[in-house]
Amino acid sequence: MGKVEINEENISKCLCKTCPVQTDSKCSKDKLDIINEKLKQEGDIKDIIKPEEELSLVYCSFGKATCTDLSSMELCKCTQCNVWLDNNLANTEPIEYFCIDGAPK
Repeated sequence: MGKVEINEENISKCLCKTCPVQTDSKCSKDKLDIINEKLKQEGDIKDIIKPEEELSLVYCSFGKATCTDLSSMELCKCTQCNVWLDNNLANTEPIEYFCIDGAPK
């Protein structure tokens, strides 16, 4: 419980790219473009990307975003996400805003 893997299945379920906290973030959009290109490559996702530097998704896997233009004033979608539900993240701290508050423990 609380440990979320970085894999293509979780990335495909992730709501971060539509989350109001980061939809206006140029940094997140730029990183998402990089990830979309890299996902076309063959191999294990963990070998293809550097999460803390490039990933603008599945913050519940690794913690805070490196982007500084996220909006903590917007409503977070974590609790609506299948990754959150599938990994029982309701019983962790923090419960949401992983991109700002860090990975669940």
